[in-house]
Amino acid sequence: MPYFSVITPSFNQGRYLAACLESVKNQNVDDYQQIVIDNCSTDETTDVLKKWSHDPHLKIIVESDHGQSEALNKGLRAAQGEIICWLNSDDAYPPQTFHKLQKIFSNPAIDVVFGDALQISYDSKSAPERMVAQFLNRNDFIRWWSSRIKLHQPAVFFRRSVIDSIGLLDEQLHYAMDYEYWWRMSEHYSFHYMPEVLAIQHRQPDSKTIKAWDRVLEERKKIFSPHYDLLKEKKSDLDHERATTLAQHYLLQAYSVVKTDHWAAWCYLKKAWHESPRKVIKKSSWGLMRQFIFPVASNL
Repeated sequence: MPYFSVITPSFNQGRYLAACLESVKNQNVDDYQQIVIDNCSTDETTDVLKKWSHDPHLKIIVESDHGQSEALNKGLRAAQGEIICWLNSDDAYPPQTFHKLQKIFSNPAIDVVFGDALQISYDSKSAPERMVAQFLNRNDFIRWWSSRIKLHQPAVFFRRSVIDSIGLLDEQLHYAMDYEYWWRMSEHYSFHYMPEVLAIQHRQPDSKTIKAWDRVLEERKKIFSPHYDLLKEKKSDLDHERATTLAQHYLLQAYSVVKTDHWAAWCYLKKAWHESPRKVIKKSSWGLMRQFIFPVASNL
């Protein structure tokens, strides 16, 4: 039986998939399986999987599904390993990750491990950045708008007994299913932090968390808003914190697109104003305002 089971959902990410598969193979351990669940991709994914089809560690499932959560659940059902890993097709593991995990999971009292991630931008305009993970209090999940919890999905690993205890992913969720799963997981298990880079995340433009961040926030709100009563703070204080944080997020989104998509930037600015007009009119936002008023001069 394999010790590691790596679950990789796949859909039209063929240009990244080979590097993902290589990163698992290059862990230089024999007791693993990688399960690729492909949603009938129409790009070069088919050619990549054909080249890898003779790898004895690789199990390939090609069939239609209703989203990433359903694909992941197919993989979780097929997983035979003791340690479960979820690695998207555009992500990878750095060398020696499995050896580090073998050591930490040799302690039978540890069921869930999380670590840091190295984020690499595909536009090559910024240097790789180490994203330090953080998880101190499960109730911080309820602050769905904040970044108090910093769990990087490919750098979270857990025993298969966790699946037996809490079940599978919620297939009604498509953007924040990982946070909902960790929320259920944290009710029964402690999360153990390893101060190591355990995964590589490629921040490419087709990523759901980049293209549809608003939907990520909407799903987090749907998941965690019913649990507000578990927090000790006054509702008015939480509302103020939420509005200020979301306004800042939308302002940053507006900054990121104002030079290329004026309309999208304007929509983000309106959302920021809706959340917190006071945040929008602060001096720190004047640079953004100048790009709306003098767009040509601002781009010179």
